[in-house]
Amino acid sequence: MPNTEQIVRQLDILRTLVARRYGVTLKELAELYDVTQRTISRDLDDLSEAGFPIYPDRRGNKNYWHLEPYKQMPPLNFPIEEIIALTFIEGMISPLEGPSFKEEFKKTVNRIRTTLPKKAREFLERAGAAYYPHVRRQKSQTSPEIFEIANKAIADKKICRVTYHAFSTGQTKTYPICPLRFLYYHNGLYLLCLLPGKDSLLTLAAERIQDLEISSEAFEIPSGLSVEDKVGQAFGIIFEDPIDVKIRFSASQVPYIRERIWHPSQEIEELDTGDIVLSFQAGGFFEIKSWIMSYGAQAEVLEPENLRTEVVAELEKNMAIYKKR
Repeated sequence: MPNTEQIVRQLDILRTLVARRYGVTLKELAELYDVTQRTISRDLDDLSEAGFPIYPDRRGNKNYWHLEPYKQMPPLNFPIEEIIALTFIEGMISPLEGPSFKEEFKKTVNRIRTTLPKKAREFLERAGAAYYPHVRRQKSQTSPEIFEIANKAIADKKICRVTYHAFSTGQTKTYPICPLRFLYYHNGLYLLCLLPGKDSLLTLAAERIQDLEISSEAFEIPSGLSVEDKVGQAFGIIFEDPIDVKIRFSASQVPYIRERIWHPSQEIEELDTGDIVLSFQAGGFFEIKSWIMSYGAQAEVLEPENLRTEVVAELEKNMAIYKKR
């Protein structure tokens, strides 16, 4: 089974083949993705076996690989339960209103439906009405233009100049970034990036990006940086060094805490009182504090001490506000 890095590279190769209509050599692809030509050859074989119409065009003494975008993919037969699942998913992607993927997904689903008998299509139309996306606290839409530019920069590993409005400072600034990928979190899109020459991750709310311009300068991800590891360590989208957290939840909250995975590193300890202690290692002090406080008196920070102190101070401020009346 292909690993995540391989899948991401193969998707980027497809984008490259679409962009370079006159083809690209194995050597060029290998240099672009910093892998061997043999690896690229295997990637192209995998994509061809998956049904993508990729062919070499011999010019001179070189093969130029290209994708035939207008060639029909092999016919696909979908079991009815899978098509129903697509109907459900179609209703769930409403938060992605801005990016073009939503429209492309709808076109794909409709194309699949046209292969069905009339009664089956009518049934799916009725079934689709049963699924309602109950979306709240959705963030502002991301500009489709910004989204497309960022995706191209990510694929080509090009430095960009971003004009960004930061709520924390209230200022709008323009500066260079190295865009890595998009993250979807709490009904919003975020652009994960690096500052040139730095190895600490930066997260930009996509809807606050006012302008994005791709430069001709390429960038390389620092050899010691694993984006997947950093994302895995974070509690949310703030990337800080992980801290050891222990929270005691009252017995009334135990069923709700148990039914979710709050962080991949979590462990649960049962207490004789019926309470539980949830432990995990994650970065993002502010996000962790805000999440704990949402449980009010049903949650108590046991560790670390500075997090407990911060929560107590915040609660005291809240009490001072309410005691004014």
